[in-house]
Amino acid sequence: MRAVAFARRATSVARRFHAPQNRSARRRVASSSATKDTGANKDDDDDDMVFDASARVRTGKVVREEAVHSRYLTVYDRVVEFEAQVGDAAGDGTTRRFAYDVVGHPKGDFKFACVAPFHPRETTKSGEPEFTIVREYAQGSNSECVVLPSGCFERGKHSTMADVAVEELHEEARLTNAKIVKLIGDDNPGLLETKWCMNRLFPFLSIGGEECEDAVRDAEEFNMTHERVTVKEFKQLMYSGVVMMPSIVTGQLAIDHLLRNGLITVDDL
Repeated sequence: MRAVAFARRATSVARRFHAPQNRSARRRVASSSATKDTGANKDDDDDDMVFDASARVRTGKVVREEAVHSRYLTVYDRVVEFEAQVGDAAGDGTTRRFAYDVVGHPKGDFKFACVAPFHPRETTKSGEPEFTIVREYAQGSNSECVVLPSGCFERGKHSTMADVAVEELHEEARLTNAKIVKLIGDDNPGLLETKWCMNRLFPFLSIGGEECEDAVRDAEEFNMTHERVTVKEFKQLMYSGVVMMPSIVTGQLAIDHLLRNGLITVDDL
């Protein structure tokens, strides 16, 4: 099946991305382990997630951090110290410090949810499977963007990230009583939004649900609208340049889940 083949290829690519690219380094680590390579399959190490000792230079020690601006997001001036290893490309054994701009949402415990609202073909007027999408203002590009319902975790208001998904589904997509599916494992700390941001994404899928009009949106969401599109239309939108990255990731994970569980077919894409 095309979906299964795609998933296998994606897993292989992910493993190779996270494994050290230096083959000699991989061999050094493998030779020092308790289990020795018999040499039966020389290419097996390409698919193993093996980490060499030099990876520690990519984890620094935060020696100073100060919040320099805070409104919707907080901007931190962070100073990080790295201990370079002799012989590494990183340097000559000296300790080095760098200052970074780091952003995040501390009021939300640096966590936010994004949910893909799915409607099975049996429930839609078009007779095709659909998603509910949201159109809103994007301050970065000063233009309209397309997103899936999203929002931050709030202490005292939410107990779990699923609570956030349910609330945003209600407020932004005007949907309630939907089935909520978490799209990452319980041991996953959340997907980093970007390398310079502390926020982590928790993606969800909702299935079905009832339409409602009693939800109140935030003041800055005054021009937010929602609409339904077919899965095929959403797939085209995802990589058109108007959809925000967390919504693209959530949408792709949702589509993969729906394909695996037979709720859509490749013809729907």
